[in-house]
Amino acid sequence: RKVEGATTHVLTTPIITKSDGTKFGKTESGTVWLDRELTSPYAFHQFFLNAEDVKVVDYLKVFSFRTREEIEELEKATENEPHKRLAQKALADDVTDIVHGVEERKGVVAAAAALFGRGELSGLSEETLRGIMRELKAPEVKLPIPLVDAFLIAGIVESKAAARRAVLEGGAYVNNEKITDPEFTLTETDLLGGCCAIVRRGRRTVGGIQIGVG
Repeated sequence: RKVEGATTHVLTTPIITKSDGTKFGKTESGTVWLDRELTSPYAFHQFFLNAEDVKVVDYLKVFSFRTREEIEELEKATENEPHKRLAQKALADDVTDIVHGVEERKGVVAAAAALFGRGELSGLSEETLRGIMRELKAPEVKLPIPLVDAFLIAGIVESKAAARRAVLEGGAYVNNEKITDPEFTLTETDLLGGCCAIVRRGRRTVGGIQIGVG
């Protein structure tokens, strides 16, 4: 405009911020990337699934193509039944569909369900498993390893004694298979995709262990 005297037009959008007022950006913590090598599709979906109630409707208005009426219904659901997280699920599904595709999104939703015993873990790809391990902050271990040690290292119990109690009370799982022997030891045959294993206490306390992270 200054050099040639031509008319110019500029489109601006508000900075997307978190509930505490901080912005999203590559220099901030908790960054999410479009590149699947930097943020796996599983972690990408989880990022939006964990959106805060106070911001999720704003994000839907910016990142989804849902109608005003649909968003208003999701806003009501967030106010009346926040525990169902319907708005977060819609947001995570919509954005993952746009960035990674519908089939990829279906895969990561199935993986999340399988993680808590509502599906089959053996069919998950190594990429998805690695994404799950990153989300769980799964430590590297050397095999073989006693189950009670794996539970403790994965951070799902506070002591080996608690791990033993979980086994004896019927609440210990490896890759969704119930373990009833407190002396059980994990070996390479227990790895999913040759890289990792999911350990779970009860229905909701989930952790992971992995090997061979390069």
